[in-house]
Amino acid sequence: MASSPPTIFRLAEESGRIIYGGNIPVAGKVTMGELKIAVAQVCNQLLKVDILTINSQDGETIPNGTVLGLYENIPVTSWRGKSIATLPIMPIKLKRNMGIYSVFDSANPDREFIPLQMGQFAMSRSQPSIVSGVLGQCCYEPFGRQIVFTKDLSTPLGTPQFMVSMRLAILDVTQYGDFDILPILPEMEWPIKKEVVAMFAGEQVADKVIDPGRKEQKGTPLPQQAQS
Repeated sequence: MASSPPTIFRLAEESGRIIYGGNIPVAGKVTMGELKIAVAQVCNQLLKVDILTINSQDGETIPNGTVLGLYENIPVTSWRGKSIATLPIMPIKLKRNMGIYSVFDSANPDREFIPLQMGQFAMSRSQPSIVSGVLGQCCYEPFGRQIVFTKDLSTPLGTPQFMVSMRLAILDVTQYGDFDILPILPEMEWPIKKEVVAMFAGEQVADKVIDPGRKEQKGTPLPQQAQS
């Protein structure tokens, strides 16, 4: 059975169940509100978010709370004499495809690929002045959920697969609602929950709750009552 999409509420609830060893009690020392805040903070930390600033002369603005999230080690495969990679998440749509802020070689971060607008590479072939400057570089064009590189970046059989990393425009995770789908990858879920649990490791959380209404508890001093 496929897991439900990652949300702040689900990750907080699952973290709380680990902490308490079961359902989160209403009067628990670690509250659901604290868990949700912790989930958002840890998501931002794992995505290594950075502030997105765009200096534009045409009055272009970006949504409040927009940041850059880092997505690493995305596989690149050969495709029609070129190569292709799939965006790990759909970034915020900005003018000139600025939502895909940067794409670079995971093994060599200084090797950054040149972004092109859709159809720009085909157009450049008929313009010699552009060809000399662009065709010597490896560029990429976005096509929906995929980006197509202008060169074949695939590696020979038996060698490590070529990987790229991307900085994509996303909303600061603290701005997401409880049930909004988060811009994280499936493999990030367990590290997030593990880190959230570790944040509350010093809290003294009772395993069980005292119920003074139980018949056998009546007449027994509160400190001596058994937990249920």
